[in-house]
Amino acid sequence: MGITIKKPELDIEGQRWVDFAPGAKLLVASFGNPLFKSHKAIIQRHLDSIDIQTRAGTKDFSLDVVAEVELESGDDLYFELAARHLIKDWQGVDVADNPGVPAHYTPKLGVELLKMMPDVYWTVVRASLDIMTRAKERATETAEKQ
Repeated sequence: MGITIKKPELDIEGQRWVDFAPGAKLLVASFGNPLFKSHKAIIQRHLDSIDIQTRAGTKDFSLDVVAEVELESGDDLYFELAARHLIKDWQGVDVADNPGVPAHYTPKLGVELLKMMPDVYWTVVRASLDIMTRAKERATETAEKQ
């Protein structure tokens, strides 16, 4: 068989364990978390402000108007956002300084993991959106039954 249709993942308290590598998984929270949404909006406004200053997307685009400072990339900002608000824990992860010993999850280590394995970011986002969508569907179903 090429495809197996699985039962939906079980979300416990708006979180779900997601495998991202053999023997390693992340505890992912919902995209609907109010603090996540608030911080995501702040990052978007920050990036939009830079785009406006540089006239990004127009023939008048120029970096001359931006101060001589290094600006964070959108990836770095979104990785930090995911590490702080979407990834809550992990299993099966260690660090080079202490190989074979499970590392306690911290957002700083989460960012390092996402920089090392950028595809994991999209795994986290997909799971997080799915958790939020399912929660909304369950709420709608419950409201319809009443």
